[in-house]
Amino acid sequence: MERELACEIVKDLLPLYVDGMASDVSQRSVKEHLEHCEDCKEVYRNMAFRLEEEAQPIEAGEVKRFLKKTKQMYFLYGLGGLSFIALLVCGIVDLAINKGITWSLIAGSAVMFADALVYAVSVCKRNKALVTMGIISIGTFLLLIAIQIARYYLMHVGTFWILHYGLPILLLWLGVLWIPVLCRTFLKWNIWDCIALFLLLVIAGNYGTKLITGDYGWEEVVHMHNFVGNALGEVIGIVVFVIIGRVKG
Repeated sequence: MERELACEIVKDLLPLYVDGMASDVSQRSVKEHLEHCEDCKEVYRNMAFRLEEEAQPIEAGEVKRFLKKTKQMYFLYGLGGLSFIALLVCGIVDLAINKGITWSLIAGSAVMFADALVYAVSVCKRNKALVTMGIISIGTFLLLIAIQIARYYLMHVGTFWILHYGLPILLLWLGVLWIPVLCRTFLKWNIWDCIALFLLLVIAGNYGTKLITGDYGWEEVVHMHNFVGNALGEVIGIVVFVIIGRVKG
């Protein structure tokens, strides 16, 4: 008959016994000891209860992650299905009315741009701001090309504006958006300073847009009445957000 274990040895073996990591001989010996030793049995119950409590949050977290992933998957599938139906309806209506693809090219490009943006925001876990800005930059550029092709070449209206106005203004405003994002991502600026920087760049963007389109001449940029009408609100916002950034910091 196997020699009975002392309580001190059983208590040392209990963690291995609870985890199922003890040898077969030790498992049998501990089990036999627990059948008639109430003190060791109470220690065993407490240890098993704590182990079960620790395992429950892990299992609950896994279930939550699974449910979240499932919801995300169904949302993206549903969005893709609705977008496909919208593109199909636009194409059919355009072909029926205009005997070709005209405005539906613009609508389709806009829908695909929106889908790509939603997908990137939903799926991306790291560097979400940079990925989002990349989608916005590429998507806006392709959307502008689609508008130019649809109107100028397919619908025969308007002028060839994309090189003269479209791309310069697009690059200008992408710079307005990108610079605060880069400062936030790589220089670790606080959000308030990034907003203040964005407002400062908006002032430059407004003036730059009017210079590109010919609404302003260089001599008009420095006039005070133009500044008050176009930049005073942004300047006030810059001051407010810089102060908030200093207080919060």
